[in-house]
Amino acid sequence: MSCYIRHMKGFLEEVDIKPETKEDRKKVDLAIREVIGKGRGDKCNEVWREVKLWLQDEEKKNELADKLRN
Repeated sequence: MSCYIRHMKGFLEEVDIKPETKEDRKKVDLAIREVIGKGRGDKCNEVWREVKLWLQDEEKKNELADKLRN
């Protein structure tokens, strides 16, 4: 499911997202997958690999932050 969310704590706090429950984490996971172009069927490690690339690119990081806020 959202095995990588714990690694994103700092980023998520920056965008004022604090998933506390399993349901919250799942919603965040699905939103992130949608933004980066991954689907429900993609394995967690594949999603995390792509998310790391987005977080390293300032433009993509800002795009991810903007879309998660909305």
